[in-house]
Amino acid sequence: MKPITTQKANCKDCHRCVRSCPAKAIGIEKGEARLLDNKCLLCGKCVVECPQHAKQVVSDVGSVKAAVQDGRRVIMSIAPSFISSFPNYNWAELKERILALGFYGVEETAVGAGIVAQYYKSLLQTSEKPVISACCPVVVNLIRKYYPELVDNLADIMSPMLTHGKIMREKYGPDTFIAFAGPCIAKIQEARDVDSVVNGVITFQDLAAWLEGTEFVTAPPITLPEQSGILTPVPGARFFPITGGIIKSFMGADEITADIVAVDGIDECIEVFAGVIKGEFHPRFIEALACSGGCVGGPANPLKQSNAARKMRVMEFARQTGKSADFAANHNFRKQHRAVPVYLEVPTDEQIAEILRKTGKITASDEKNCGACGYNTCREKAIAVYQGIAETEMCVPYMRTKAESFANIIVDYSLNGIIVIDHNLIIQEFNPTAAQMFNTRIDMVKGSSLSRILDCTDFIHVINTGEKIIGKRVEYKQYGIVTEQKIIPVREHGLVIAIISDVTAEEKRAQELQRMKLETAEKATEIIRKQMHVAQEIAGLLGETTAETKSALLELIWLLKDKEEK
Repeated sequence: MKPITTQKANCKDCHRCVRSCPAKAIGIEKGEARLLDNKCLLCGKCVVECPQHAKQVVSDVGSVKAAVQDGRRVIMSIAPSFISSFPNYNWAELKERILALGFYGVEETAVGAGIVAQYYKSLLQTSEKPVISACCPVVVNLIRKYYPELVDNLADIMSPMLTHGKIMREKYGPDTFIAFAGPCIAKIQEARDVDSVVNGVITFQDLAAWLEGTEFVTAPPITLPEQSGILTPVPGARFFPITGGIIKSFMGADEITADIVAVDGIDECIEVFAGVIKGEFHPRFIEALACSGGCVGGPANPLKQSNAARKMRVMEFARQTGKSADFAANHNFRKQHRAVPVYLEVPTDEQIAEILRKTGKITASDEKNCGACGYNTCREKAIAVYQGIAETEMCVPYMRTKAESFANIIVDYSLNGIIVIDHNLIIQEFNPTAAQMFNTRIDMVKGSSLSRILDCTDFIHVINTGEKIIGKRVEYKQYGIVTEQKIIPVREHGLVIAIISDVTAEEKRAQELQRMKLETAEKATEIIRKQMHVAQEIAGLLGETTAETKSALLELIWLLKDKEEK
């Protein structure tokens, strides 16, 4: 697994990692960032800069802890910048704490730095070409990938970490587990690239968390083999982690001559290397460190402190001198560096222009070069799009314009009238529907008062109370319309938005329906009245007929009775 990974769930499409990466070794796919291993320098800037902690460092802390727990002989080589990263301890106290974690021994990586410094000194006397220090793995990666012309200028010796690891391997035996602790993420990969020298690398952040999470108990004294006494660095070797410290370690002076260059920071290193290639100057030696201020500014420092304060602590500690055994004559620390140039296909000018056109950049004046996408220029970003490591949608001005265009289309084509005013009733925006809805001799104009056109009683109520008005019907007789209104305050922007629907036709239909209902009711009432009148007349006729029938029947009955009596 690579030392830096991306937690996709935390990646928020902010492109900050792209902006901070000096090698633009971040690819964006579906809005999520991914590291491009072939381009990455492992400088760790993306880890430091990521606000969502989506970039995570994968060190060997698990394997180192496992080796300690298994009772193996684990020796720590601690980077010389440790004195600036753990200010609460002096060297003796820090060693005691580390031993209490279960380590068999602790030595300063500066032991290896002293050997490297002496080699630089001898190389400087014999080399006919500029020599570039090879202590910093990020600088080595930078040259191997992006300045392959300078690979042969890299000093052909191991870094202090690997040099010290090789010494300790000899001292403590082939079964020893050698761990390195430092502020550098690139050291994790450097150790993995060289077998059997350093078994595991942890960062100072890992070490600080380990110390903090462990109850301190004084470690019992450990008896080391007589021939394996703890070494101390030679004078000057402890200056390695600060800018100019490598030069000071073998030149023994603070002054740097005109042909001796000390440079820190990747951008500054790039400037120097480019200058050497162009022949702008011809230095004898270039001390190059990728981090600002040197290794004290490494990305995996647990302490957030100024580089000036860190440098001061390193210099105070560096003045304490020791004497180291001379291993240089007995070991081969040479290392050859091989170029692995980054190759990505470069598009033609026509292809770049076509990509730019997709984001509305037709002419050079359209190229804002704002850097919001993470690239310095629009053309750089277009090249990255062609290479498949960037996306068109990364262009923030383009996406904003596109979003505004969509919003404008929606507003312009809305069937509702939309009016935006400020708290002084001044019209800020309106759409064509609103202008057509209130068509009058007084034109609706931005910057004019809405009160010239409408009754603003409801608007004033919303401004004063902050309450919404939803679904209120308002008739404007002067415009011959009936409306249904939503008036919404937007206090954070000091605005009020009115969404007005023309419901005149609906209102007319409702009124027509009501009229028809009334007419129907009146007709029904008239019919009922007439029916009642007819019923009454029929009843009257039926009553007269019944009486006449009764009278006739009675007369018939009497006639019949009279005849019977006779």
